[in-house]
Amino acid sequence: MMWGFYGNWGMGFWMLMWWVLLISILVLAVYGLVSLINRRAVQQPALHPDPLAILKERYARGEITTDEYRSMRQELLE
Repeated sequence: MMWGFYGNWGMGFWMLMWWVLLISILVLAVYGLVSLINRRAVQQPALHPDPLAILKERYARGEITTDEYRSMRQELLE
């Protein structure tokens, strides 16, 4: 007596598709977590920013004059 149109092959096919789906979901979940962790690591600001970089940014924005920049730079380099 045959219970299904495909016999045992039909059950084997769906079992294979189930495992392919399950492995695909696991791979996508791991990929998503890794990309999320990498994205957060790149976006986090530095805990101790470089003082010279801050000084250069302030000078570039015009917040301080050339003389102020030079004197502050000299103090930071000492």
